Amino acid sequence: MRITRGTKLMAAACAAIMSVTALAACGGSSSSGAKANCTPLVSNIATIKSGTLTVGVIDQPPYSSYNNGNPTGMDIDFIKQIAGANCLNVEYQQASFANAMQAIASGQIDTATGDINVTEKREQVVDFPHSIYLEGVGYASKKGTDIKAIDDINAKGIKTIGIGDGYGWLADMQKVFGDKVKTYPSSVEMKQDLEAGRVDMIMEAYGTAVDEFKGNSNIVVEYANKNPDKRINSLVEPPEVSYPYTKGNTSLGQAFDKGIEKIIKDDKVKPTLKKYGLDEGLAKIRDKQYVVPATN
Repeated sequence: MRITRGTKLMAAACAAIMSVTALAACGGSSSSGAKANCTPLVSNIATIKSGTLTVGVIDQPPYSSYNNGNPTGMDIDFIKQIAGANCLNVEYQQASFANAMQAIASGQIDTATGDINVTEKREQVVDFPHSIYLEGVGYASKKGTDIKAIDDINAKGIKTIGIGDGYGWLADMQKVFGDKVKTYPSSVEMKQDLEAGRVDMIMEAYGTAVDEFKGNSNIVVEYANKNPDKRINSLVEPPEVSYPYTKGNTSLGQAFDKGIEKIIKDDKVKPTLKKYGLDEGLAKIRDKQYVVPATN
């Protein structure tokens, strides 16, 4: 799980100038309608605005991007399906990791998108429905290096490994590889150093890495969780992603649960992952929801 998310300058700027109560003022809002004359999966859903799901959109592609009021991304696709199945309109507001949980807790928004992990710390202020996909780890390295497993790092002569401060796998990687690990304040610097050859490989959130290097044929991104290694807990226990909602809002929680269950039952997760260039292995959520411990 990433505690620090510095990848998007707009989100950071928004967090810097905005209080929770002024959330809607940063980036405005937009809405899209659900199906008319439909039968909801759950009746009498309590939302901030009757009949409307108010969603805070965090800029974290390929998961979600506010996109000047026309949100896009994998989470947006899923939110539209959940809202539609419950006959809800959708209204979007720009948000950031810095303010989203408190905005939900204080009733400014109903939920938020952007690869949000289920964690003990977040469960102190919000509730989570069923998980919908995993946040995997990605290895990104120059074409021809072919890092696919932890054992490849020494076998292929990797001398430097870039990892962001606050990433869940940082401490484990430092224990195993010591001074080979170079830490970064954000994904921006890591990406630049890898492309410039100042670091041999980086370990990034898988989806973020896929999006960052999608136009660079010289960089190869591998889904690290395909080859778990017990020395690196995040490869064995990847965080799960879901959509937080206001604590105690049972009806909204049920609407999310039913909506997510329908998406999974209708086999909509894997095609959506494929649409955004991600490995279908991210669809392998556990039978019992994994909650990242507060100590991680």
